[in-house]
Amino acid sequence: MNPMIRKELRQRMRERRSWVLPSLYLLALGATVVLAYYLSTSGTPFAGDIRQGAEVGITVFLTVAFAQLTLLLLMAPVFSAGSLTIEKEQRTMAMLLTSLLSSSEIWVGKFVSAILFLVLLLVSSLPVLGLAFSLGGIGPEELARATVMTLLVLASMCAMGLYFSSVFKRSVHSTAVSYAAVIALCGVTFIVYVLLQSHWEAKIALMNQSLPHPMPRYYMTPLYLNPYYALMSSLIREQQKFPDWLICGLVFLALGVGSALLAFRNIRQRGEMG
Repeated sequence: MNPMIRKELRQRMRERRSWVLPSLYLLALGATVVLAYYLSTSGTPFAGDIRQGAEVGITVFLTVAFAQLTLLLLMAPVFSAGSLTIEKEQRTMAMLLTSLLSSSEIWVGKFVSAILFLVLLLVSSLPVLGLAFSLGGIGPEELARATVMTLLVLASMCAMGLYFSSVFKRSVHSTAVSYAAVIALCGVTFIVYVLLQSHWEAKIALMNQSLPHPMPRYYMTPLYLNPYYALMSSLIREQQKFPDWLICGLVFLALGVGSALLAFRNIRQRGEMG
């Protein structure tokens, strides 16, 4: 095993947050399940209807899946954005760079230790997501799709956090920029898409076209960078040659790989300068 992975995992699991965060995480998901079930069943006249049970199952599953993604996106910068800056703050980065580890091994050790804790949280929530099976409307395929896409998005966010950690010297700065990047991907991309959609609708209105005109697909480009749209597209069965879930997956994969390569370069340059 990479010694960086062993060292980081031992250090993380000895901290108090190693059991506090999973406990709070599962409590939050459990409360989300209860709230989603209550809101979806309150006021329904036919509680025993099969279709109603399936609708409740779908509602609970989607609510928990998006709530889970939100919580993990909030935690990803915490475990990745300070991985390299903490070494700079403790004056141990120079010792790390002069060791036998290469820049790629240092990055892999930091990345794997960050993503493994998020994977632990993700796996621990599978029984909560599996509760929707008892209500119907959701099968193992939807659970697998949501889990894989969530894991891909988190891996990309951790890679971006490590890149910012390799750029800045203080953890507070890298963490703040990482959260800004998460907000931009989640919020700004959606706002840009809404503006493009309004522009298309205004354009059709000016042309006095009464027939429905589908919006060009390139107008949806900002959504391919949105983690929530990536999760939603993974749950939709599309018959297109290049479905949106595939495009989103490739986009986040490219973001992760690009961030990793830039982080490699920064770590290597710092080692050469040191």
